[in-house]
Amino acid sequence: MVKIADIVNALTGTYSLLNNTVFYVDNGTQIPSTWGNSPSGLLTYTKYGYMSAVMAATVSSWRPTDIRWPPKETDRAYAWELVGRHSLSYAGPFALNSSVANTKTQGQFLHGPIMTASVPAMVNETQARNYHVTEQGGEVYLNVWLTSQGLRSEIWWKRVVKG
Repeated sequence: MVKIADIVNALTGTYSLLNNTVFYVDNGTQIPSTWGNSPSGLLTYTKYGYMSAVMAATVSSWRPTDIRWPPKETDRAYAWELVGRHSLSYAGPFALNSSVANTKTQGQFLHGPIMTASVPAMVNETQARNYHVTEQGGEVYLNVWLTSQGLRSEIWWKRVVKG
């Protein structure tokens, strides 16, 4: 029997976002991703039981270059709306779902209760994320997916730093 600590240790690290595919569960029809075809982002799991995720579109029409942080009164509201609509960040504790058979290569994470998020309604939620780990050519890939409201979102990550 694999210990939970061994599974967490195997999964910890920082992963770079490769892609996100969203499709209808009932018929497999793919719909456009919120982040487009070449999104950017990082996902980190620590050995201390915390995680953070940052995802953003790289589609130029969704990433206005005429705004900077901090926002200014003269900024176009629509530009900030685009940034908000095509990016997501959240962080908090994570655990393995003990009601699922977890291994070093597949199982289910529980993200939360989420402590901070760019979408306020996510704060204090706990969200289930299925995972599957594969290795190819010495690289580690993490496929994380969730199903909600008839849609399945599959997100592929590549480990860039081992935890």
